[in-house]
Amino acid sequence: MNVIAAVIASFAGAESGGAVVVSEPSMFDIVFPLSILLLIGLGIPAFMLIANHVISRMAHGTRNTNPGKDVPYEAGVTATLGGADERFSVKFYLVAMLFLAFDLEVAFLYPWAIHFTKSQGFGMVWLLLVFLVMLEVGYLYLYKKGALDWDK
Repeated sequence: MNVIAAVIASFAGAESGGAVVVSEPSMFDIVFPLSILLLIGLGIPAFMLIANHVISRMAHGTRNTNPGKDVPYEAGVTATLGGADERFSVKFYLVAMLFLAFDLEVAFLYPWAIHFTKSQGFGMVWLLLVFLVMLEVGYLYLYKKGALDWDK
């Protein structure tokens, strides 16, 4: 008996005053919905890939012979400006490192939030304030050193 039938039977039994026996769900009741979900989860992406392949073959033939399609292109700039061994400015690495540092520090707030919901009192609030003050001191240090000045 599936869940919906059990709920309906329980309401019917409650109104008539009789006892209702709810049996365990059969293996079919458990496996069939999961099988349908698996078929849908695999079938839709497979259909989309096959449809993409068929439509692209119909639109472009067997091979796109336009040589302009094989040229690397990003954000309106072709790859004629420099080679792959060109050095990046240190500014880009600095931005990446600052992002990782502040992102990691914000990730430490999640365990605090979980523990805060379970605790009582202001001890956790003081812990958060100390953590945020340390984060702000680091931010002010970077600002004073000019690490956040993007025009340099």
